[in-house]
Amino acid sequence: MSAYAALKANSVDGDSSTSTPVNVDEIALQYVRNSDDECSDDEYKFATPDITNLVASVNDSKCPSPSLPRQRITQSNFLPSESCLQIEDDCVIVTLERGDFIMIKGMFKLRILQGNIRVNNCYELNSDTDCTYTFFSTDFHSLPVIANASTENSEMSVVSKIKLINYHTGFSNSTRKLLPFRLIASSDDQNEMLKHFTFQVVIQSDNNIGMFVDESWVNYFGSSAAISPYNLIVMGNKNAGKSTFCKSLSDYLRFQKKQSVVIMDLDPGQSDNSSPYCMSLSIQLPDGACTTSGHVFDKSEEYYGFDSPLDAPSRYLEVTRKLYKIYCSRYKQKGYRLIVNTPGWIKGFGKTLLQKVTIIVNPSDLILLTSNLSLEFEENQAVLQGMSYVKATLLPGVFHLPPTAPSQFRNNNKLLYFHHRISNDFEFSHSILNQSPERLSYQVGGSGQGIYGVSILNYAVDASFDFNNIPTLLSCTIWGVYSTSSPCGEVLIRDGNNNIYPNLIRSKDLDLVLGTGSQFLGLLIIHSINIRDHYLNVYAPPSVSKKVKDTLIANSKIVLVRGEGSIPSIELMAEKFLHAGVVTQSQDPHSNLSKTCIPYVSTRGKAKVGGVWKVRRNILRRSQRR
Repeated sequence: MSAYAALKANSVDGDSSTSTPVNVDEIALQYVRNSDDECSDDEYKFATPDITNLVASVNDSKCPSPSLPRQRITQSNFLPSESCLQIEDDCVIVTLERGDFIMIKGMFKLRILQGNIRVNNCYELNSDTDCTYTFFSTDFHSLPVIANASTENSEMSVVSKIKLINYHTGFSNSTRKLLPFRLIASSDDQNEMLKHFTFQVVIQSDNNIGMFVDESWVNYFGSSAAISPYNLIVMGNKNAGKSTFCKSLSDYLRFQKKQSVVIMDLDPGQSDNSSPYCMSLSIQLPDGACTTSGHVFDKSEEYYGFDSPLDAPSRYLEVTRKLYKIYCSRYKQKGYRLIVNTPGWIKGFGKTLLQKVTIIVNPSDLILLTSNLSLEFEENQAVLQGMSYVKATLLPGVFHLPPTAPSQFRNNNKLLYFHHRISNDFEFSHSILNQSPERLSYQVGGSGQGIYGVSILNYAVDASFDFNNIPTLLSCTIWGVYSTSSPCGEVLIRDGNNNIYPNLIRSKDLDLVLGTGSQFLGLLIIHSINIRDHYLNVYAPPSVSKKVKDTLIANSKIVLVRGEGSIPSIELMAEKFLHAGVVTQSQDPHSNLSKTCIPYVSTRGKAKVGGVWKVRRNILRRSQRR
């Protein structure tokens, strides 16, 4: 048995949980009388789905609780030596014997010099074509695993030789900004040898996990269902591996079958493909981009404004319809396969939304990632009940916690977006506040140039609205930018008293103002407002700034829309203050951090009262007093 096969056989189960996560709909939703939600689970009879349309990826579907493999790779099994590792100025040449694999952290370009390799146990690449593959991977995703693809019975070359080339994106400067309190240090000699490269071969186990696609997924990828031209939708509980499945299937179709793919990402909270607060169509072509992050792909986006479908369910479904309409008009006729990624909210009102989503996208194949592959399992039948599909397939989910918390993941996506420059280059050498903002004028009433109006989703605006609250509502928030040519001045709410603030647009009138010809330009941050000269101080990526300027030159209208819109806290404080505080505290935890001159912040220790600084600690409830 090869070392690679032995690793698979001796895999260690990862952190898994089959318990159902707490659903926000169980707390926040109000049910309508006489609706189906009013019935108890015991009284409700699930209609058994047509078993002929269900396929389970197990040999014995009668097994009530089959064991699901969990593959966890935390380091390479490759042992560096002078014969198998050649270090040059800008690249590293690695020779992989049969059974060897390496896990790589960072950004790099890959060229195959000899033999065949297998990436993430998903697809194979060979040296027949002189192609350079680009890998864009981040620390808050699983890392790529590259293995020698030869087996004992294969006729291909026993040795695989690859070249890892530096890929400078500016992302290497982001570690302290994305994870400011994480101390990254290593005494490994091999890491010291590769410290001037944009990537690192993980020789010793650390906090990262390698990407290893389950064999049942790979078998499905090779089936006729996976390579069909019809729509496919992926469902499953939270942290079941839906995004990983969509990415892996896309990689297999692009590199193994040379087929173009469109991923419709409908998860606004933890999306690998969409910009913050957006839902998107990610256009993924077989052009050599191997990535764990969808930022490198072209995409068509629509601004949603929130992190959960619960915040604006009607708007969520409307954005889904717009995206599917774009797919049908631009990509379906080209033969691009549609893969739909959904949120992990599969119960209560979340299931109702998923039912409506299946009606909109009309999938032929439905993939349910589950912890039990039995067709008779009640939870599986409950999820599939009411969904629109032709055939459903049950596959094992990957139930383990992600490397970063959801809130940190969203912050990282925001930082990636606003520090993005051109192509795949990022600028993390300084904070956004270190640069001067751009000025964007706004219209007051029916006069002036610039922003036509602003709209705050789920915010009540009526005739008695106090425009003096505008600075608070605008400043230090993320906004979506739309261009439109629809003349709808009659629905604007104007500042008739002061004539100094921008026009407002009610949420219910937003579709009327934008019209059918509107275009989403991107996101920007409003820093502050100048009411005397009627302009906003804004920060935006260069691509968004250019689109806004071109729109204003073309005499089109600019409309700003905001939902939740919070900014990462690390961007609200100058980096030199934050870094000075972290360094001082790490050197002397008892030092007075007020010496770092952080404005309006005092870190001096609190005076203790009775030996403790938590005053309520020794207070007993009345029933506890004896």
